[in-house]
Amino acid sequence: MNAALAPEHAAAAAQFSLKPLSFRIGEEVIGLDLKRCDEISDDSIAALWRTLTHRGLLLFRNQGLNHDQHLAFTRRFGPLALTGLTSRYAPEGYPDIFTVTNIRKNGQRSETENAAQQWHTDQTFLKVPARASMLRCEIPPQNGGDTMFCSTQHVYDDLSDGLKKTLEPLSAFHTLFGTRSKVMKGRKALNDEELTRVEGSVQPVILTHPDTGRKILYINEQCVDHFEGWTIEESAPLLDYLYAQIRHPMYQYRHRWSAGDVLFWDNRCTQHYAPLDYDFANLDAPENRRLMFRSTLA
Repeated sequence: MNAALAPEHAAAAAQFSLKPLSFRIGEEVIGLDLKRCDEISDDSIAALWRTLTHRGLLLFRNQGLNHDQHLAFTRRFGPLALTGLTSRYAPEGYPDIFTVTNIRKNGQRSETENAAQQWHTDQTFLKVPARASMLRCEIPPQNGGDTMFCSTQHVYDDLSDGLKKTLEPLSAFHTLFGTRSKVMKGRKALNDEELTRVEGSVQPVILTHPDTGRKILYINEQCVDHFEGWTIEESAPLLDYLYAQIRHPMYQYRHRWSAGDVLFWDNRCTQHYAPLDYDFANLDAPENRRLMFRSTLA
């Protein structure tokens, strides 16, 4: 149990125990069978949520969920997010699930084979971004295929007082089509309906977490184009400095996937990144296949 969590939280969490994944981010949750999520008490769900908001990331090992079980557990924490991009990558019959895979279909490469190639948090290009995401692994590569996570509340804590003061009043424009974004690389063009849903959004650079009250650096290289009122060229040097802080290993946890693992993260206080740390040039080889499924909370 992390020392930052109150004693009453430990009592509420009697159905499970926690083991830190790293110093600044993440807890492994031990003792829960997510396939039987209806048997998890409301107090335990509340305790899990409080742990998530404080530590950013939860790991449930060896769960072996199917799509229905995955969605049932996600819904214990609230309604699912809507996005104009989910359905084109959804398994048949499950429009609320986003497929992340490098497995070819009918000889065609997957549009999500290189997803998460920049540090980011999900769906900040929407006016109401995603609250949290849950990703499960069905097939990991034999070597590599990791996902890395960063605590952006700790990144904020370590910025100088002068820089915090500079950033506090700023907002940034988030878009899928920014000058740095790689998110649409290798993907089909969006149709008119999708374009209206992802037209971009303005978000605060410093976010106050609604559950914890902690301040967070809320920018990401995948979506931020510029600071509001600044040009792209003026924004670039400061953005580069902030992105360099996010990439610092001291704020990170790196997860080596096993089949059946489930990771649940708070999009408001974390970022994630999937390095190409396996034989990406040989995706037809069975040992390099990667298949993940994501659900998202509104």
